[in-house]
Amino acid sequence: MQSQILPSRSALVDRIAMQFDYGQNLITLVGSSGLGKSYLAESFLTDKYPEFNKAFVKLSANTKEFDVIHQLLEHSFRSPLIDQKLSLSENFMLLHDEQPCGPCLWVLDNARHLTEELALQLQKLATTARETIYILATAQQPQLLPGSLDIHIEPLSLLESKRLMTMFYKDLPPDEDPIFNTFVAEARGNPSVLLSWQPESQRLDLRETGSTDRVKTQWQWYIIALCLVLTASMVALVYQQEIKQYWAPTQTNTQSVATALNAQSVFEPSNTSQKESEVPGTTLQEQPPAALNTDEGEIAAVGSILSALMEAEKKEKKMLHNEAQVNQSMEPQDDELKVGTSQNTTAIVSAARQPVASEPISGNEWYSNRTDEEWVIQLLAVTEVGIAAAFMAEHNDVVMRQFSVIRNGRTWFVVTSDVYPNLDMAKQAKAELPEVLRKGQPFFKRVSKIKQEIAQSLGN
Repeated sequence: MQSQILPSRSALVDRIAMQFDYGQNLITLVGSSGLGKSYLAESFLTDKYPEFNKAFVKLSANTKEFDVIHQLLEHSFRSPLIDQKLSLSENFMLLHDEQPCGPCLWVLDNARHLTEELALQLQKLATTARETIYILATAQQPQLLPGSLDIHIEPLSLLESKRLMTMFYKDLPPDEDPIFNTFVAEARGNPSVLLSWQPESQRLDLRETGSTDRVKTQWQWYIIALCLVLTASMVALVYQQEIKQYWAPTQTNTQSVATALNAQSVFEPSNTSQKESEVPGTTLQEQPPAALNTDEGEIAAVGSILSALMEAEKKEKKMLHNEAQVNQSMEPQDDELKVGTSQNTTAIVSAARQPVASEPISGNEWYSNRTDEEWVIQLLAVTEVGIAAAFMAEHNDVVMRQFSVIRNGRTWFVVTSDVYPNLDMAKQAKAELPEVLRKGQPFFKRVSKIKQEIAQSLGN
């Protein structure tokens, strides 16, 4: 017996068995692709009529007619000798005359691949055979088998869709999850679509998306910076080559001109004059006139330099004297500044000793202090506190609150709007929300429900 079958499908299996008991030997289970016709036929073959000889044949476009006959007869008789020239009904009658097989239950999956001749043979056996033969076929279209009773299989309801997913998935999102609700609604009760649920791909992770975009942006900036560095290096190299060519040394024979004065002549002018006075007059007469003129010019330049140095020293002493007077006049003002600074320090210390205002209540405690009749709008439910904080920071123009609960061993952070006295005011506030928040399909929740969830979370 198959372990997992929904109540509606189990009732349909009982209905098929009841039709066989009422004398209808040929039944076709009709439904669109993915509704579980094959699974239901297998369940019927496993659960019902354990004393019958059973055969399950899965048909396809490549299945031959003789292969179908061979499988049906092999599962009904022991080591049958099948004549390929005879039809299914003729082979069955001959084998039954040699060794009776007893009642048979045949299941043909995907009956649209049956030939017309074989379909007529199945109808003939179901109605005229000397043994009880029940034939159950599956098809996507009705009236494929002549004389068959068509039983249509319906899509699953919303409740049974979630129950089917619970059988195959251990950790499903809560019923308030908008992504999960949208997936179940769009599946439209088709089991094959419901069982294709992938929790990893259906979860919205804002942190992962943001980090991926950040990494891409960083790589782009790295590439741009590398291109700029390479461009600057090439420009610098070309500029350096041009500078070397422009400032190449030239071989020119130029004579240097002495323009500096002797230091000894600057700082010892008196000694030079005395030595010149002691020299005999014959020595002065022997020097050329040009030399005499040069020495006189040097002596005059030295005198002017010395007089300029003396005047600069006097000005510096005068400036130092004025600065000392200014400093003396500023000393009383420094005392006043010190007194003012001490008064400000005393005021700051006294202000620091004043009591600090208590922080406002937030989180689960805030919801616990509200009345049970108030309503909120739930905007987000995630398992990452960073995502909830980023969401509240992004939509800071809307007053939001946050509480946390534990479900299935995981902590969920739920973001809601501010409280409203009644449901009508909450509906009016939802209509005034930004379009970005309304696209997330927010819903209403009573404060008493939130208190119950917080209490259950603390109990866990």
